[in-house]
Amino acid sequence: MRRRRFLKTSTGVGIVLLAGCAGDDTGTGEFRLLISDQPMAIEEFDSLDVTLSSARIFQAGDDEELTSAVVNDTVNETEEGEDGDGEGFVEFDIDNVTVDLTTVKGDRAVSVVEGELEAGRYSGIELRVANAEGVVDGESVDVMVPSDRLRIVRPFEIGADEELDFVFDITVIQKGPTGGYNLLPVIGKSGVAGDDVEVEEVEPEETG
Repeated sequence: MRRRRFLKTSTGVGIVLLAGCAGDDTGTGEFRLLISDQPMAIEEFDSLDVTLSSARIFQAGDDEELTSAVVNDTVNETEEGEDGDGEGFVEFDIDNVTVDLTTVKGDRAVSVVEGELEAGRYSGIELRVANAEGVVDGESVDVMVPSDRLRIVRPFEIGADEELDFVFDITVIQKGPTGGYNLLPVIGKSGVAGDDVEVEEVEPEETG
């Protein structure tokens, strides 16, 4: 799994650095990102395969005040970190891993990212979605992801030599009587495993 670190410059242009080339020696912690699904319209699905291409972990500024929130689909289509006054983000390539959300309902979750993060404060996470395919009563249905990304502001901190699991919970809602569904993050069910949320981890092969 490849990791890239992006920093913002005064001109707003993203700079790509090789992993491990940060200037300050603050140590790293072991980070894992798990995907779960809050039961709602998911109960209607035979399967709901969501293919993820990457995950961005947004860094928080030293004096930045953070409040948990879901970020709507009005995200600027640029390569720099859109994290307000933060310092940028770390990006993990997920290599188009597919998760069937019907297999990770409730407290069940599956790991999609395992790697190192610099010790420090982080403001939230964004998932890039390559594809979403749903089947209801044996028929394919339209499943939309606004801007092809799911993002939450959910602050957390990782220390040097610490192991931290973060659960990113996703739900699917029906758009209306005309049919079709939207994927959305669930802030209240997302957070650090063991502190903010409880989780029952399943192996990738159990997700279909």
